[in-house]
Amino acid sequence: MQERTSPRPLRVLGRFQARRPFLVLLFTLLSLLPAGFFATKIGFRPDFSELLPDNKDSVIEMRRVSARLSGITTLTVTAEIADGKNEAALRAFVDALVPKLAALGPPWVEQVDWTSRATKEFFDENKLLFAELADLQKARDEVVERYEYEVQKETGTLLDESDPPPPITAASLKERLTGKKAGEAPAKPKSQAEIDRGPHANGYYMSGDGKFVAVIARTSLSKKADREELRRKIERIVEEIGPKKFDPTMEVRYTGDLIISGEAYDAIVQDLGEVGISGVLGVLVPVLLFFLRVRTVLVMAGSLLVGLVWTFGLTYFTIGYLTSSTGFLVTIIAGNGINYGIMYMARYLEARRDDNADVEGAIEAAHKDTWLPTLSGSATTMLAYGSLMLTDFRGFKHFGIIGAYGMLLCWLATYLCTPALLAATERVRPVYFPSQERTKARGYYGVLFAKLALAAPRTLGAIGVVIGLVSVGLTYRYLSSDPMEYDMRNIDNERLENAAVKLSVRAGYIVGRMSQDGMAVMTDRLDQVPLLEAELQKRLDAAPANQKPFEKVVTIHSLIPKDQAEKLPLIEEIRRIVTKARKRKLITDEDWAEIGPYMPAEDLKPITIADLPEPVARPFTEKDGTRGRIVYIVPKQGQSVWDAHYLIRWADSFRSTTLPTGETIKGSGRAVIYADMIQAVVEDAPKAVGLAAIGVVVIILIAFRGSPRSLGVFVPWLFGVSMLLGFLYLRGIKLNILSFIVLPITFGIGAEYSHNLMQRYLSEGGERLDRVFTETGGALVLCSMTTCIGYFALMFSINRGIASFGLAAAVGEIACLLSAVLILPSFLVWLEQRRKAALPEAASPEDKVDPAAS
Repeated sequence: MQERTSPRPLRVLGRFQARRPFLVLLFTLLSLLPAGFFATKIGFRPDFSELLPDNKDSVIEMRRVSARLSGITTLTVTAEIADGKNEAALRAFVDALVPKLAALGPPWVEQVDWTSRATKEFFDENKLLFAELADLQKARDEVVERYEYEVQKETGTLLDESDPPPPITAASLKERLTGKKAGEAPAKPKSQAEIDRGPHANGYYMSGDGKFVAVIARTSLSKKADREELRRKIERIVEEIGPKKFDPTMEVRYTGDLIISGEAYDAIVQDLGEVGISGVLGVLVPVLLFFLRVRTVLVMAGSLLVGLVWTFGLTYFTIGYLTSSTGFLVTIIAGNGINYGIMYMARYLEARRDDNADVEGAIEAAHKDTWLPTLSGSATTMLAYGSLMLTDFRGFKHFGIIGAYGMLLCWLATYLCTPALLAATERVRPVYFPSQERTKARGYYGVLFAKLALAAPRTLGAIGVVIGLVSVGLTYRYLSSDPMEYDMRNIDNERLENAAVKLSVRAGYIVGRMSQDGMAVMTDRLDQVPLLEAELQKRLDAAPANQKPFEKVVTIHSLIPKDQAEKLPLIEEIRRIVTKARKRKLITDEDWAEIGPYMPAEDLKPITIADLPEPVARPFTEKDGTRGRIVYIVPKQGQSVWDAHYLIRWADSFRSTTLPTGETIKGSGRAVIYADMIQAVVEDAPKAVGLAAIGVVVIILIAFRGSPRSLGVFVPWLFGVSMLLGFLYLRGIKLNILSFIVLPITFGIGAEYSHNLMQRYLSEGGERLDRVFTETGGALVLCSMTTCIGYFALMFSINRGIASFGLAAAVGEIACLLSAVLILPSFLVWLEQRRKAALPEAASPEDKVDPAAS
């Protein structure tokens, strides 16, 4: 077999690296300065909407709605009396705080919400307008009937006294107008939540026991730095006021969207840092245990660091930020990118140790024997990542872009820096001295696999075929049974049950709020609102009983009393008759004192949108003060908004509505964003997986020039991928919008292992199988260990989707590795045994393979 050589440019580079290592390292260091600077400037955007393209209707509409909504973020200041009850102190604190918060003004504070007085007074003044028309008619009839009865009795014209109508009393009138029976006492609260529920009778957002109060500052600030500055401003105001002056036991704490989202952001960033650092350090541990030399770890760590800095320095220009799907690429690229260094280092040390090569010779040997398999492996991995670039789902696209050039840059860093670092360190202290006794092959991680393959090739091969075929069958069942994850909680972050979250729940009981799950749809004009409401109601009515997409539609008109034109004459007549009854002494002074608050004003007028108090109209008020153009779609009771099946049905019910005028109103929000992400994955993932598979096949065929030997890569690769999907099927693990990436990645990386082994096998001319399996196989085991450690690190992420990705990717790694170092070697040994057995009897005994060799 003709001896392989590396390309001439690579041979020239190898000689230059061996003779001028410090010049190469100086060039590398200079390149790191700008790359490192820009890498530190990369931003992070954790919102899931960042995973969709900017031109997606749902993203465009969500940003349009967000830009028009006022005060969508809250910072809640709470004060609590730790010892006893002191309502006066809490009221005094609120009275001192509110004016100072309001004085901050936009953009810091757009609104301050601290009392329900205006709302309560509004509904008290207009309570009769909100009563049901039938109840008002009944109350009017009964009042008129009793009044006429009393007048007839007084004038002596009453004909029948046997069945008198009920008297006009405070109890009867309140019962008729409010629907509540006199004497009904509220249930005694049994828990803190029941004590807190609803604002205090004094109008403040205060708990029922008078120990806890809340004040809400609303803002539209979106930048993290601005939000942090707002919190500092409010903290300084509270410090100036001095809560302890009002009560020594008063404690002030902070919650709200601004605090909770800020702490969640910090937790995610911390998670990224911890997982990234632990992953990078973790991949170096098995490297040290394999080579047993600190020098090799430092050299490989240095080359890996160069590749990572180059990668994320370039990311600043290509994308500019990381998302929830790309934030963990540091760990993934480190685990995969170090594989090239492992293969290179293993061959270099083998040449120095076993071939007695000098530094330049060892570099040349490492270049010659590793450049093609590692470059081919890099190409298949790049293609696996690159296949994601063709999708519309930006979570895939960005992952593919960064991963693709990250693999190439790590390969370049390996072949540029590793030889130079080795040559430089060898000048300080040689890795082997000329007088040092050479040892046998040291691929410790490959010894066991080599012994098994050489000792029982037929048994291992048969087991591998059976497992592979069973896995292929399970793969078919898995893919044909809809492997998509539809529980959206399994891609979300672990809920941070911290003090701010618990405090927010408590404040929410007191303040009250519109359902957080309702989705806002923005119209352009007020006249479109009733048209949109009618069209949505048609969809609701037309849906089958068990397929209702939402519970109801809420507009600002829902806050306006219905049938006001019919109600006003009835209310006026009730007021007139009751007043006349009072003048005739038909109502006692005691009852009149209670009835008085229920009597409408003489100038009662119809309520319009402009008459609604600001706290009532706030959910329907835009930044410019316009009211009423926002429509809320409330999810169906009994349905979980985390269930993607329902989420898609709900989102489709309002994502686009054509009005009778021909105009189209689009909806967005979390429901539509999530639904679009799921649909994008379902549509794009098969394309990415198919392209990755085809690309891997093409690259392998090119690398092996169409030779049948390429089957030595294809079969283990197919079995490895099938074992991954078989594992997911047996464990009932679904693929989500983040873990779907594992399929094209496993296609690319899984092919590397069998590819490297086959290339080394061919380089040795089919001889020295024990050395091939031990040295190259051991290096492959190490490559897989480092990659798996990177993936295992992801399993500790607070994001369930990332953790699921880490588990699936690690299983795929292990499956592809076992196929490469057990199944493939077993068949190679079996083939060599058949070839040797077919040789003439005169063949030299040395040519035969000793199955017991190690």
